[in-house]
Order: sequence, then structure tokens, then C-alpha cells
Amino acid sequence: MIIKTIKMAVLTLLAYLLQATTAQYISVWDVAPNIALALIAVVTVGLGVKYSLFMSLTVGYLMEIMLAGMQFFNLVLYPVAAMLGALVFADKSERSLEERRARGKDTKQMNPHLRTPLCAMVSILVFETIHVIYINLSGVDLDAGHILRALIDVVYTMLLAFVFQFPVRAWLGIYRQNRLNREKDSR
Repeated sequence: MIIKTIKMAVLTLLAYLLQATTAQYISVWDVAPNIALALIAVVTVGLGVKYSLFMSLTVGYLMEIMLAGMQFFNLVLYPVAAMLGALVFADKSERSLEERRARGKDTKQMNPHLRTPLCAMVSILVFETIHVIYINLSGVDLDAGHILRALIDVVYTMLLAFVFQFPVRAWLGIYRQNRLNREKDSR
């Protein structure tokens, strides 16, 4: 448990640092991806809502205090975007799966490697939608360029989440944990 907590702290700090420093250098068509939300999506699907909430609150807080911007925007937006993605794509607990089985509903979950980029998509769509609305409320007339840039960010962040999920899941020990759970269930 201590090792997982340390790994989560390192990953959270890495997500903030990559978003604050590296994202602008890997931009495509002058659109920087949201590396932090891509990594939060990996944690959401791999470890669940509790770790995702911790990571998104911390990243939002660090972005808020370290980078100039609108007051409280990142502090609120990162957790809201991450939790909306988690609402749909986080792993369901055994208890909730049992309750669904008792009601006669389907309990199959989509492959986690597909859920991760989809979780990132929901999170970044919320993030970009709020940004576009804010730009419009600020008096800027929206055009196709604003929407196109937001869509490029969505696709780019989804691709990063897909790529990041394999090394991050391995580093956090999720593959090993899933293998042990399968072995336990087969006995």
C-alpha cells in the first residue's frame, strides 16, 4: 500500500510537470495535448475513482498555484472532468457487479485498453467544452478554428492515453494484480 501511494505521488507530480513543461513542445498544429488528463484517465480505469480523484485534485491544485490563469479554473475543472470520465468508464466494484447480476442486468465490462482512451475522450471533451464556452463568454466570436483546435486536442489526448496506458499500468502493477485475481478465480 505504501509503495502504491508513493508511485501515485510520483505519477501525479510527473503528470503536472509534463503538462506544465512538455505539452507545449509536443504540440501538433499548435495544439498542445492535455497530458495530465491522459494520465488521469489511465489511473481512473486502472485503479478506480479514489485514486483518480486524488490525482485530479492535486494536478488541478498545482496547475492553479503554479501557472497564471483564471482563478480557481484548473482547481475545479480537472476534478470535474476526471470524475465525469470516471462515472462512465471506471471499473465497477464486485459489489456493484453483484447488484447488477441480481437485477438481471449485464455485468460485462468493456476491455480496459478501450475504456482508457474513451475515458480520456470524455474528460477532455468536458475540459475543452468549458474552455470554448469561456472563450465565447469572454466576447470572442467562435469560428471553425476554435472547434477544430478543440477536436484536435481531444484526438491527441486520446492517443496519448492509449500509448501511456501500457507503461503506466505495468509500472503501477495493474497487470500483475489482474493476473493474480484471474488465478484466484480459477481455483
